[in-house]
Amino acid sequence: MKSKAIFFILMAALLVGAIFFPAPAANSATPTPTQAGACIANALVLTDGNLEVLRADILAQGGCVVHLFPPHALMGRIIRRVPGATIIRGEADVTRVHSSHGAEAALAAAIWNANKIHPQAPVAPGDTARPLIGDVIHLPEVQALINAQPEQATPGYYDASEFMAGRIVVGIILPESNGLQEPSTENWDLPRIIQVVSEIQDGMDWWNMTNPQGNLEFVYDIHNQVSSDYEPINWGWPSDNLWISDTLGKLGYASGDWTARTYAYLNAIRTANAADWAVVIFVADSLKDADGIFNNGQYFGYTYGDPPLVVMTYDNDGWGIGNMNSVTAHEFGHDFGAGDEYCSPGYACCSCSERLGYLGVYNDNCEAGCYGTPNGCSTCRQVNCLMRQGNISSGLCPVSAAQVGMRDTDGDGLWDPVDTFAQFALTIQPPDLVTSPAVTYAGSAEDSPCPSPTGPVMTINTLVSFRYQLDAGDWVTIPATDGTFDETDEEFSVTIANIEDGDHVLKLEVVNRWGNRTEWADAFTVELPIKKLHLPLIQR
Repeated sequence: MKSKAIFFILMAALLVGAIFFPAPAANSATPTPTQAGACIANALVLTDGNLEVLRADILAQGGCVVHLFPPHALMGRIIRRVPGATIIRGEADVTRVHSSHGAEAALAAAIWNANKIHPQAPVAPGDTARPLIGDVIHLPEVQALINAQPEQATPGYYDASEFMAGRIVVGIILPESNGLQEPSTENWDLPRIIQVVSEIQDGMDWWNMTNPQGNLEFVYDIHNQVSSDYEPINWGWPSDNLWISDTLGKLGYASGDWTARTYAYLNAIRTANAADWAVVIFVADSLKDADGIFNNGQYFGYTYGDPPLVVMTYDNDGWGIGNMNSVTAHEFGHDFGAGDEYCSPGYACCSCSERLGYLGVYNDNCEAGCYGTPNGCSTCRQVNCLMRQGNISSGLCPVSAAQVGMRDTDGDGLWDPVDTFAQFALTIQPPDLVTSPAVTYAGSAEDSPCPSPTGPVMTINTLVSFRYQLDAGDWVTIPATDGTFDETDEEFSVTIANIEDGDHVLKLEVVNRWGNRTEWADAFTVELPIKKLHLPLIQR
């Protein structure tokens, strides 16, 4: 557990209450990776201004950002002083941060102290900890919605967590029963709220460290003590829709059933935070519950995958609150395509013949081959791994890594789902022979998605620049037609003047978010009309 002293300091600082409703971050320029490895935060940074502007300044200096707590705080690697920002490299004074930058920043400061300044040794799960098996719940009705989406090159409304790269907004919702439908038996308190958010953030940071080529950024949308007419610990799957729907309704997402409300929330926070993906985590308070398991006697941590909605109890059965980081990381892996590798015959068992994730990777670390019903497994394999052991100390095996998109087929340092290239499509270009000293090129470029054997193809690789070069001259920047590079397809137009007679080669270049460059070349010849020399008449 984290230091209780930290929690009580923050409790004193947050006398205004324990409900945080962060303002959405301003839309950002699409995150462009600048670091060679994982972004290891060396500072908590606070700003009175726009958080996305602060982030851009840090990237411009060669630093990186990994955790954002709108509207005023982030954690990242800071190279040098950032104008207009407060940089905290040691222990944060939570009371002072609350006074200067508000409750959300104070929460970030408490998490910084708990996870970076005073990290605790890993806590072993208790003897009663049940394996995280059978913890992905599939909803056929949602799969039908996904299948009915129109084809498009970018993630659609129901594509909230396809492969683990880029910016991910993590919603954290802690309901508080109000006693309207049934007696209220559980009550959140501030120290435990901070415990929960700290553990979840630590689970996200584990993925950041495990997946350096994903260039991950996590933005947190935190809502705690949201009024619920139900006591959530009394209603696990398949009845959790009661309090999930009710809680989302209280947050303003009141249209449709609980899955419709979930997708409305996920897309709202994804758009507001200019994120690629969105996941929501609900935590039911279970401090007074006898076993930390929902009343169905089976579940304490699970996800729906589609929608990417994780449900956990506060103390997670025998895992305990000190291992919520592991439970979070495990469920998060499921949301991005990783499969369970446990097998419990007669209850739930993995399958080696199952293809999972965007890349359709066979689940061949499944241990079903160790039992009488091998489920396509030819041998007994039991490699310790997060998706089998359930604990972050077990690491991530290659199968699980590839299932979430961490596969580099050509060895160029880029994961396959983001190792994509844009293609040019010209609508205007000069003929081979030009009789004018100016030429115009116009058209567009669009990033081509990585193939997927399991579903629709998509790319998150927005384009970041156009340039041209005439012959051996300097490269010249071409602006996007709409003024901003923020999409996976962009239009351009450029006119080049004062071209001399002769043969010429024009090169166009487009660069996408992960730095892949595409060039297109065109040859043309300029033959300018000969100007007639008019001499004055000389009279004799």
